[in-house]
Amino acid sequence: MEDAQVFAVVMIIITGTVASLCLIGVLTAKAVQRMRRNRGAVAAPPGNDDRLEQLQQSIDAIAVEVERIAEAQRFTAKLLAERAEHTPLVR
Repeated sequence: MEDAQVFAVVMIIITGTVASLCLIGVLTAKAVQRMRRNRGAVAAPPGNDDRLEQLQQSIDAIAVEVERIAEAQRFTAKLLAERAEHTPLVR
C-alpha cells in the first residue's frame, strides 16, 4: 500500500511540473508574438534613408583610403626589402 502512495505522489509532482512547463511555454510564445507585432508596427523616422546613404558613402570613402594606405605600406616594405638585399654588409 505504501508503494502505491509513493507512486501517486510522484505522478502528481510529474503532472504538476509538466503542466507548469506547458503554461510557461504558452505564455512565452504569446509574449514573443506580441513583441514581434509591436516591433513591426514601429515606423522608421523620416529622413532615415538619406542618413543611411550618407553613412554608406562615408564608409566607402574610408575603405578606399585604407586600401591606398595598405598599398603604400606594401610598396614601402618592398623598397626596404630590395635595399636590404643590395646593401653589402660592412665590417
